[in-house]
Amino acid sequence: MGFNSGWRLALGGVLLWGSIAAAQDRSSEITVLVNDSAGVEPSVLRQAEREAGRLFEAAGIEIRWVNCAQTNECRRILGPEEFVLHIVSGGKTLNDFIFGEAFLGEDGRGQYSDVFFDRLRQAQGDVNLALLLGAVSAHELGHLLLGSDSHSRMGIMEARWGPEGLRNVGMGRLLFTPEQARSMRNRISAAPVRVTMWGNLYWRTGDRFHTSRREGFWAKDF
Repeated sequence: MGFNSGWRLALGGVLLWGSIAAAQDRSSEITVLVNDSAGVEPSVLRQAEREAGRLFEAAGIEIRWVNCAQTNECRRILGPEEFVLHIVSGGKTLNDFIFGEAFLGEDGRGQYSDVFFDRLRQAQGDVNLALLLGAVSAHELGHLLLGSDSHSRMGIMEARWGPEGLRNVGMGRLLFTPEQARSMRNRISAAPVRVTMWGNLYWRTGDRFHTSRREGFWAKDF
């Protein structure tokens, strides 16, 4: 994902997405385990969770947040509808404009994502930091639910956010499209089978076992 001043979002239908999705199936729920290694201010983290939760709620998906610093619930193997959001100070990526990564298997599924908090602080500009953290978190979790090649030309899953996109982040206007919302709910209802071999976690689709790869989230021209 990136910042690009040449992009202009066609947001005429974006404001309607929330009401459209809200009228759909609201039974989908996921659990997000938040591992904050960056020492985010608690009030900022709470607001970011609310913002990310609002974006998913508009897509018909409820999030149960678990803050790992406050519980031992994170010290276990994940269930099929559980995901990890790891907030770190900086990423180990070649491009300093990358704001986060989602780790996906060959089948496009995954449960782990990173957000690089220091890079958000450096690039936030006039945007509320908590809202930006919430939007980036929603974007990365969206990759985990939508799979590979899930960037879109508009909305929260757009690959690059220009100045106009950032303004819409600050106003809470970047949402999942109805198609993305439907795909995520379908993904949740058809959660993959997870097995453990030799102490390591593997994903199985049919008779195939998969390794992991990264789905990047980056910024440019900001």
